[in-house]
Amino acid sequence: MAHVTVSPGSVGILPPDPPEKSPDALQAVSANRMPWLFGTFIVGIALLVGLKVFFAELYVELEQRGGNERSRLFIGDEIVREIGSIETAVYRLALADNPPALKRARQDIEAQLAKLERDLLVLQHGGTVRREIQLNIEGRDEMVREFPYAPQFDDSSFVMEVIEIAPLLDVIRSKAAGLEELLVRRGRYREEGKRDQLFLVDAEISVFAKNVPPLFFRINENANRLYVDSSERLRRIESALATQREHFRLTEWFLVGLVVLLATVAGWFFVRQTREANDKLRKTWTAMRVARDEAERASRAKSDFVSRMSHELRTPLNAILGFAQVLDREPLQASHQDYVRLIMRSGQHLLELVNQVLDLAKIEAGRLTLEAIVFDFRQTIAEVGGIVAQRAADKGLDFIPKVAEDLPSHVIGDPTRLRQVLINLTANAVKFTEAGSVELAIDAHDQRLLFSIRDTGIGMDEAALGRLFLPFGQGDESITRKYGGTGLGLMIARELVQAMGGEIEVDSKPGAGSCFRFSLPLHLADAPREAAQPMAEAAAGTSGQRRSLAELVTGPVLLVDDNAINQLVGGAMLERLGLTYDTAADGLEALSRVAQKPYRLVLMDMEMPEMDGLTATRRLRAREAGSGNRTAIIAMTANALQGDRERCLQAGMDGYVAKPIDVSLLEEELRRVLATDPFAL
Repeated sequence: MAHVTVSPGSVGILPPDPPEKSPDALQAVSANRMPWLFGTFIVGIALLVGLKVFFAELYVELEQRGGNERSRLFIGDEIVREIGSIETAVYRLALADNPPALKRARQDIEAQLAKLERDLLVLQHGGTVRREIQLNIEGRDEMVREFPYAPQFDDSSFVMEVIEIAPLLDVIRSKAAGLEELLVRRGRYREEGKRDQLFLVDAEISVFAKNVPPLFFRINENANRLYVDSSERLRRIESALATQREHFRLTEWFLVGLVVLLATVAGWFFVRQTREANDKLRKTWTAMRVARDEAERASRAKSDFVSRMSHELRTPLNAILGFAQVLDREPLQASHQDYVRLIMRSGQHLLELVNQVLDLAKIEAGRLTLEAIVFDFRQTIAEVGGIVAQRAADKGLDFIPKVAEDLPSHVIGDPTRLRQVLINLTANAVKFTEAGSVELAIDAHDQRLLFSIRDTGIGMDEAALGRLFLPFGQGDESITRKYGGTGLGLMIARELVQAMGGEIEVDSKPGAGSCFRFSLPLHLADAPREAAQPMAEAAAGTSGQRRSLAELVTGPVLLVDDNAINQLVGGAMLERLGLTYDTAADGLEALSRVAQKPYRLVLMDMEMPEMDGLTATRRLRAREAGSGNRTAIIAMTANALQGDRERCLQAGMDGYVAKPIDVSLLEEELRRVLATDPFAL
């Protein structure tokens, strides 16, 4: 079974012919180059950023190399300084004359030797050298300076210096230990008074004192050579780094300039292409504005044509249907009554076609509006069911209504448009069903009203479903020839359902019938209060015995119309309703007659020579202002486009009836206006 869901926007007004060249065609050349220009610009930016990052890393590396050499120079200086400190500590040890001083001097020597050994290890394997500077500042006892160092692959000469210095440190440690032992012995001999032993110890200390300077001289030579080599190396490296840095800077500026030049050239091409594209786009927009203006003029001309044709068609239709309704109530022969009913049926069919064309014009112009009023939902469904049942019976079909019992009685919406949708869909089902039944099912679920129209008709294939909702289109030409019709009913039903917040779905299979389904939002409303009904019923004659219109009007009706045939039709209908009437051919004559003779009710046409009905109504209301009187005015016009009723009410009219006039609708409108306008009683 074929299935189709009709979504909004699938059918609408056809756009005007586009300009000779579309904007895409006009900008094809620019569009082809724009990606390349944009890509060039992006690449230029990326190159600039990349160059900045690359040279920044090179500069960082150069600074790190320079910093590493400065750290090595600092280590050499620190080694020279520490050797001098150790030599001083050794001499201080030799001068110590008591055990505490001896101990302090010995500890200083060990600390200095340990510090020197750590610095030599850093010079050989890498690490951080610390220098602690004692301070005599309140809150701060010392200052520490740290220099990280990483040995390079070409540091073999410095490693050799380290290898020569390291063993001499063990000699110094051994000499210091021997000196400490001699000093301890000398102190003990002195206390014991052993002069001979004391003399021998002093001789050994004298020999030791002679051997210490050559030892430190050798160590200082190595340390000074290490420091001088570091200084010379740092000078060479800093000179090379300065040259390399200058080379990098020149290279960077060259590359940046090259990128800027390329970006400038690309930007120039971009600006030129943009200017050309803007010129072409401006010409395109000019052409589009001209096309839009032409389309708007064509749309206005079409709307004016539809409005005029509607007015011109409704005027003769008013005479045809009006006189047919009058004749239908006359005692005629049976054959004559059949003729009259055929005239009425044909006129109603023609009126339906006119209304469909008007609805199509509203939809295409985007001026389709909906009412949001409280109405009796069950009553509306019952009215639709009565119409469908009669049409189905005329073709020998069964009509099966399935209306849920729990449906609300009063809802908010547009009853006229809902009735139109249901009648269009059910009429379509009856039209294409030769035998069997037509089913109308209505239910409510999840705050939505569910509608389903199912038939046992000819059905459709997928190709026919694709054309189903196109204006002036049906399944195929054979269907149009066999069943007739314009193809507007389903399209209008689809648009109305969408406007009311729903969506139509169709399931169909050739030879097995079709099923149209849609749902609408459910907006519940309180039932209308009945407290004010008795007064209206008393005025309209609906309470107890129904009062005649002649009793309500109590005088002649003023019928204002410039068309003599319409005057005859309207007069015949008024006489059929038991009313008398006077006529006026335009608004000026109507104002003159009302000034001469008060009327309870005026039936006013809209378009008339000399003065139209809207102007006449406004002047009459202005004349009545402050007098306490109000004449009931009902528009009876062939203007039935969207907004005509609102314009009549805004001008001061109390009711509205569209031509062709239906006698029963005219009577209902008269009773409604007379029931709600106390000045008309």
